[in-house]
Amino acid sequence: MAETVIFESPKAWVQVIETPRKFYYLRRKHKDSVGVFLVRQTLEQTWEVLVRMQPLPVHNADLDDEFRLYPCPITGGLDTPDELPGECAIREVLEEAGYALSGVQDLGKYIVGTQTDETVYLFWQDVTEMEPQAATQDGSFFESISKNEWKPLDFLKTCDYSGCQIGYYKLYELLR
Repeated sequence: MAETVIFESPKAWVQVIETPRKFYYLRRKHKDSVGVFLVRQTLEQTWEVLVRMQPLPVHNADLDDEFRLYPCPITGGLDTPDELPGECAIREVLEEAGYALSGVQDLGKYIVGTQTDETVYLFWQDVTEMEPQAATQDGSFFESISKNEWKPLDFLKTCDYSGCQIGYYKLYELLR
């Protein structure tokens, strides 16, 4: 017996899938995504990371009266089933941060959770000697209210987003 799509949003951006074992999970369009950590070394020889401050895409009753941006790396979903994660990472960095990279360094991957089949491929790149162009953005309201901020590397330890914490421990080992 195969998996069954029990719900699909317009343009199939998300689907709810029922498995033969009667498990239900969420699938995003083209399923997987990337997280990219851009780092630079300061004059004091410490490391900073570019943090992307983004809104939560869901309503949260606890935050109803508070608008808040949440820290994460540069992120984005693979646009097509045949797009490679490294290609997606380079495209997303240019789109969201304006850095024209020729490559990115692999930092591993993780599974988002048990209620989705999404894998996040993590990358990093040292941009100490680089100057960004204007970020092209994708034209969405979501990206228009997001912003980038340079933070000390240790900032990632304090983030709610697990991808930041995973990235911190992997980067800490590489950069120390």
